[in-house]
Amino acid sequence: MVGEGTRLRLLMLHCDYFRYEVVERTRVSEEVDEEEMNGKIDESVLVAFVCAERSDESDTLKIAKKSVEAITDIARQVKENDIALHSFAHLSDDLSTPHVAKRIIDDIKLQLNSRNYNVLKTPFGWRDRFELCVKSHPVSKVSRRITTK
Repeated sequence: MVGEGTRLRLLMLHCDYFRYEVVERTRVSEEVDEEEMNGKIDESVLVAFVCAERSDESDTLKIAKKSVEAITDIARQVKENDIALHSFAHLSDDLSTPHVAKRIIDDIKLQLNSRNYNVLKTPFGWRDRFELCVKSHPVSKVSRRITTK
């Protein structure tokens, strides 16, 4: 599988708003403060659903960097500075370990912040509910498979 290169999956939705609320811990939930139990961006936002796969474990820094390139490419196209990152394991049946997935998402957040994007990251590993309203334009719904090749 390493020969295939890594292949993180991204689903990006340009939305009018994004809100989340954590509901229940799982065995892989990260520790969060009370104020992180819910969050929102009540204005235009690019929501990136991120799913790390097992093959991503071989080069997490490179896959995070290429993911940031894909996210910022779409953010520029839709003229968006606000980005919400949400771990979404449902995009694959060949998942990385939770530890690796969290590390990749945290790296993506740090790199986006360093490029002056306003980033909201939902707590990793929690059962949650979220609300969003997706815009309707040619780049409002985009899927990417990120590879290191």
